[in-house]
Amino acid sequence: MSVKKIGIDAGGSLLKMAYFEEEKLHVRTHSYQDTTSLIQWLMMIAPNAEILITGGKSRLIREKLVTLAKEIDEFEATPAGAAYLFKQEAKHSLKPSILVNIGTGTSIYLLKEDSADRIGGTGVGGGTLLGLGKLLTGIHTFREIVSLADKGNRSVIDLQVKDIYEPLEPPIPGHFTASNFGKAADGDAAGKEDLLAALTGMIAETVMLLAVQAASSRQIEDIVYIGGTVAGNQPLQSYLTESTQAFGCRPIFLDKGEYSGAVGALLQQ
Repeated sequence: MSVKKIGIDAGGSLLKMAYFEEEKLHVRTHSYQDTTSLIQWLMMIAPNAEILITGGKSRLIREKLVTLAKEIDEFEATPAGAAYLFKQEAKHSLKPSILVNIGTGTSIYLLKEDSADRIGGTGVGGGTLLGLGKLLTGIHTFREIVSLADKGNRSVIDLQVKDIYEPLEPPIPGHFTASNFGKAADGDAAGKEDLLAALTGMIAETVMLLAVQAASSRQIEDIVYIGGTVAGNQPLQSYLTESTQAFGCRPIFLDKGEYSGAVGALLQQ
């Protein structure tokens, strides 16, 4: 393999890697339990490659690498990688957008063609999904939480606008959330699927509202959602799509969005 540079994103839960081979972008994901095998793989396929690493655990991984690695600021790498992936997938230039990276927590950026500024964030994100998901249901794996949430019914747990106005017609769409988990106090039985669907919806709405506020104050329409919590999470994507559109913005999901940090590190000079 003729790999000259490798970008690594050492995030809160996973190691993500990006590299070019014959001008084609390749990506890989490893767990921290597989760190040793990852390093062995790196030494085998690209012993002389330049390593550029970003993320909260970058120093931990750097200490285990045989070769020297350059550390890249994740708040620079992530938007740079997202902008590159957007251009590759959309096949057109990037207009000013709000970039929302939902990882363990959530960071929000103002993304432009050649620059990006971090403008906010929240502790609500994938860590919330896993933590509250376990407290509510005893389930602790991301895949199972997502699978069950996809089968659940939020209206069993969430108090909706139509519930308050019934039997009258509400002045805003009746399915809008009036209170997350507002029906839980009623004591009615709810399945794990419903609890996880409501939790996923609460996370989506919390993040979306921050993103929409950032977009509206800057007259921006496009909101780009990326991050490991978004990838493969159909219920979260559905809630983000519906709620973002309800506020007049356009949600965009990148196919390789969870690799934005690794790609951004790779692109650094």
